[in-house]
Amino acid sequence: MSYSKYKIGTTLRTADPTKDPIFDLNKEQIELIGNASKIILAVIAAAGIATLAATAPNIFVALDKLYKLKGKKLSKREKEIKTAHAFYYLKKSGLIKFTRDKNGVSLFLSSLGQKKMEQISFEALSVSKPKKWDGKWWQVAADIPTKGYRQGADALRTKLKQMGFCSLQRTLWFYPYDPRQQLEVIANHYGIDKFVTVMEISRMDIQDEKVLKKYFNLHHIL
Repeated sequence: MSYSKYKIGTTLRTADPTKDPIFDLNKEQIELIGNASKIILAVIAAAGIATLAATAPNIFVALDKLYKLKGKKLSKREKEIKTAHAFYYLKKSGLIKFTRDKNGVSLFLSSLGQKKMEQISFEALSVSKPKKWDGKWWQVAADIPTKGYRQGADALRTKLKQMGFCSLQRTLWFYPYDPRQQLEVIANHYGIDKFVTVMEISRMDIQDEKVLKKYFNLHHIL
């Protein structure tokens, strides 16, 4: 069906942006995803098939976080316009679809949108931060052979840097929280899982630990 930018804007204006979101992206995910269209796509993916009015509070909350991270102060009207433009782009690009029924206008990802979301999910991988650090470290050992795996090795290093891991040696990376689930996804994605090992470290050299604490405090991870 045809659903214009004007109608999207009208629906957004009538939605309640103060309603508690049923799904919420954390700050790290917002920062990694980085733009309004991708964030809206992520919220829609999490909601499944839902009405635009029901999904809007989640979208407003996520976009507010994005604008704050970017240092932007927008009026309610400016947010509505930007959100409507992002929706229009997603629809025009064939990433989302709309249907109308007695409950209103529902939206969902197209097959193209689902593929795009898989890419976004990988880009936005982050390690959950617990309320309190247990004082232990997690070591990622990635001794990857150059022959036949250089591209995967380079991609892994880039991804670990993006996620905030600290390297004390070329093949050893450290993080203060359990990254096993995320590393499994990354290693499988690049086809290097047999060369990557994740270990929990309960004791570490004092000087190395000082370096790690300084790094992770500086990057607001600890």
